[in-house]
Amino acid sequence: MMEHLHGHDHDSCTPDLDRDLAVTGIRSPEEKPAQVISDEKTSPSRVVEPVIEVTPLSLEPEVIVRSSQVPVVVLIGSAVDPGMTALRRDLKNRAASAALRWIFGVVDADRFPQVVRAFRPTTLPSVTVVAGGTGVRAWTPADGAEVDCGDWAEQVVVTVSARLEGLPEDAVTDGADQATAGTSFAADPRLQEAAELVGHGDAEAALVLYDRMLAEYPDPAAASTLHRARAAVAVLARTGDMDRSAVLSAVADARRGPRGDVDTLLRAADVLVLLDRPAEAVELLSGALTDVRDGDGEGDRVRHRLLELLYLLEPGDPVVTLARQRIAAAVF
Repeated sequence: MMEHLHGHDHDSCTPDLDRDLAVTGIRSPEEKPAQVISDEKTSPSRVVEPVIEVTPLSLEPEVIVRSSQVPVVVLIGSAVDPGMTALRRDLKNRAASAALRWIFGVVDADRFPQVVRAFRPTTLPSVTVVAGGTGVRAWTPADGAEVDCGDWAEQVVVTVSARLEGLPEDAVTDGADQATAGTSFAADPRLQEAAELVGHGDAEAALVLYDRMLAEYPDPAAASTLHRARAAVAVLARTGDMDRSAVLSAVADARRGPRGDVDTLLRAADVLVLLDRPAEAVELLSGALTDVRDGDGEGDRVRHRLLELLYLLEPGDPVVTLARQRIAAAVF
């Protein structure tokens, strides 16, 4: 029975995703709920994969609509959060062995905050089981002392699967071998090409290559490497036309702390990275989160740049932990 499982029951604090899609702006309020939409663009793909990335585009067809067929277990968190890695590995392995009895979806909280808001998690990372278009149970690390997340997810899946319709007969299984992803990434010639472009002063072209690779390599290790490289090259692209006086002025702005306009703040953070002081750049931006206005998008600009620069530091760095706490406080 559901009430005998650990985790949180569905209530006003867990997501009704059909409602929350409209609240968060992913779907306009005038559109029909996912369960009754028949338009082709909202239908799940015939190709069924055991592991998917949940984005604003895939949320409705591959999570909400798909969950009328089989449960979708959704992990929400940051790719650079140490607590995310073990959860992702365990759930991914279990999903691969589940023979599509359920689907595992991952939400990158840094890239898609609007998707995070649709689930309304109380903390990150968190796991939600979606069935019939609704988040029916939620798990957080605080529940880990009582029950393992993977065991909990599989128990919930067994409980809710009986009332779902199952995958359609024409569904096609994705036979791609995900285990080779890391090998193919390491051998990708675009890595060397990007490095050469940076060496020749064409940082913008290198960014294009990194963006293409990020779209092709969802593997956490590959994505982390690419995000780190992209963040460093993005700083070079933004500061390439700065002369010595502009650099000195930006350093002076950084020393004054989180004051002034957002353009000045972001430029100061970039210069700190150029001077090999990324931790100071992160501290500068995270400290400014409470001082910038959200109404005109300034808060989003600072958060976006801060999330980018976090990739330049180790996930366990206290500066990263503090920054993430400040981001969470500002967003939620």
